[in-house]
Amino acid sequence: MVKWYNSLETKLTVSFLVLILLVSMSTFSFTVQEAKTAITDQMKEELILSANIMSSQVDGDLLNQIHGEGDTENEAFIQVYKKLDELRGDNTDIITYLYVLRLDDEGNARFIVDVDYLEDGIVDVYADDLYEDAPIEDIEKGMVGPHASDEPYTDEWGTFMTGYAPIYDSDGNVAGVLGVDFDIATVKEKQDFLSSLVYYILVGSILAATSVILYFSRTIIKELNSITKVANSISNGELNVDLPEIKSKSEIYELNEGMRSVLAVVEFLTDEVEQNSIEGGV
Repeated sequence: MVKWYNSLETKLTVSFLVLILLVSMSTFSFTVQEAKTAITDQMKEELILSANIMSSQVDGDLLNQIHGEGDTENEAFIQVYKKLDELRGDNTDIITYLYVLRLDDEGNARFIVDVDYLEDGIVDVYADDLYEDAPIEDIEKGMVGPHASDEPYTDEWGTFMTGYAPIYDSDGNVAGVLGVDFDIATVKEKQDFLSSLVYYILVGSILAATSVILYFSRTIIKELNSITKVANSISNGELNVDLPEIKSKSEIYELNEGMRSVLAVVEFLTDEVEQNSIEGGV
């Protein structure tokens, strides 16, 4: 009897399972990576669109009236703050921070107005505060036109993706840059959900494919074993055997029909030998 590790059924099953696992792992990695890229790109588009629309509603002439530290109690600061607070509205679960920046003469980023700077009507952060961990390159691009950070970045307030757009005054000059922060947790949540979804789909596909492989391999091996049993009987001189009925029109069917022809020839030759023996004895 063939040992299980030499069995054709085992070899077929293991071979197909290894192939399925390799293909599935490659598909999973590729799909998840492409999905993450797509989600990030979608987030960038949303940031650019949001920043562009919001920046067009902020008065650049008011920003030009906000100068230096402590200049947070003048009317211009209050109006810009209220406008930003209105723009953010009920989207605090999506927009983490909304603010306006400008670059000073030394190229450092400084806050002009931030909607989180007013708490219970009290200003606890002054206008013109230095943004120490600012992504200067992204801010500079945001002064030219709508732009979003390519990758998440981390500062003292957390990890974000940010959209930027210039704010113009009535003369068409850039008075500041609007910044819109999306918390990276929003992106990561979408990516994790999609990764889990793809994972469960692939696991289900692997289980289904495994069941199909086991079914067909066992069917094939069962038919082969039936033919092998007949061949062994014939080799032992047992001609009174019944060949199995193979319904599938496959190679196994042709092998079974070939065995039927062989059996017919053997029976014919056996009858001839017996007949000659009888005639010779007479």
